[in-house]
Amino acid sequence: MKAIQPDDQNAGNAEHQAGLLRIRGMVCARCIDVVQRELTQAGFDVLTVQLGKVTLRDALTSNDIERIQTVLSKQGFSLLEDQQKMTVHQRAKTFVDSYFAQATDLSESNIGSAPAGVRPSDRQNRRLSTQIQDALGLDYDTISSQFTKTEGITLERYIILRRIDKVKEWLVYSDETLTEIAHRTGYSSVQHLSNRFRQQTGLTPSYFRQVRQQKQVLQQGTL
Repeated sequence: MKAIQPDDQNAGNAEHQAGLLRIRGMVCARCIDVVQRELTQAGFDVLTVQLGKVTLRDALTSNDIERIQTVLSKQGFSLLEDQQKMTVHQRAKTFVDSYFAQATDLSESNIGSAPAGVRPSDRQNRRLSTQIQDALGLDYDTISSQFTKTEGITLERYIILRRIDKVKEWLVYSDETLTEIAHRTGYSSVQHLSNRFRQQTGLTPSYFRQVRQQKQVLQQGTL
């Protein structure tokens, strides 16, 4: 295991002393609401919440960090280590999460035309793999191999799952039709989107939207 250098420790401590947290796993607008709610309920004075980053009013003690880690882990989030201390798979995962969290248009028109016989979503995955390779400064085969060893799934499958998460987000938090969502997420048709969505979730996009909307109505009725 690599020893933590004093400079790395100082960098992390400086951020905590300034009330700054970097959080892994925030991939959508809903995550912002969840993190803000959980930290506020835990007694922290939250100034701002962005995807992957939270600013608190007060400096953080080691006990505060432990409490925050416990609160976040219950919701599927975790504190992000300094970039220098992250492994190859962590850096790749963070890059993909950030990419999809910030994406507002994954359509073919936004990524460039796909070659004949290549679906737009596959074209998008190819382009993203090149960006990951450039960002990490390693060849893609090495990155993919390290990712699979640690995560238990291929990087390609992880990218597909994050794309489906984006579909879920737009199904729940937008009024767009399935045709519009299919276009925005780079799928060639509603049928292509529906088939891939069903493979990953066991549900059709229409049924997923219906169930989530019903749950939201029930939750609002109990407030």
